[in-house]
Amino acid sequence: MSEIVNIVAVTRVILKNTQQSLPDLLNLDKHKLRNKRSYLSEFKTKREMNQFSGFFLKLKSATLTIFKTGRIVINGIKEWTKIVAINDEFTHHLCINLPPEIEFELELPRIVNITGCRHTRKNIDLIAVVKNDSNAKYEPEIFPNLQYRFNNSSARGIISKKGSIIVTGIKRIDEIKTHLDELENKCKNENQ
Repeated sequence: MSEIVNIVAVTRVILKNTQQSLPDLLNLDKHKLRNKRSYLSEFKTKREMNQFSGFFLKLKSATLTIFKTGRIVINGIKEWTKIVAINDEFTHHLCINLPPEIEFELELPRIVNITGCRHTRKNIDLIAVVKNDSNAKYEPEIFPNLQYRFNNSSARGIISKKGSIIVTGIKRIDEIKTHLDELENKCKNENQ
């Protein structure tokens, strides 16, 4: 059984008639959010402008990292529909918390990374897998799991002795199952 563990998406806020950055306009250190919705009242902020040019907004279901450039990274979601919903709610949040004279545009989010995981419930002979595949790398003295590089893809895989298979670096949800199936088949073939 495959499972999406995390989807990372990015979006961007374009401010139309101001020279201030989004973190400066949404200075949560100086004012409270003016939205009474339960999950927005649970925002937690961290602002370390000397080390990091933005801040984090922690929601119940995701973390938004907001940079001075207006770029926003949405992290901690398992379904695309929830990313779209968070984007819509953040738009509402901006309407309430930005000064009324500020016009903005929020780009549609796009996926930059998906991580998936599958548990085979069988022990895997990692040495047998690495012997027959030049894309596999197993150096137990450096890293205890097998590392796998897929052909013609930016995706990478990790296989543990205990049967966990992790794939990351994927940009489309429909590719998760394909990559996890490929690694699971390699493990089955070598363990027979």
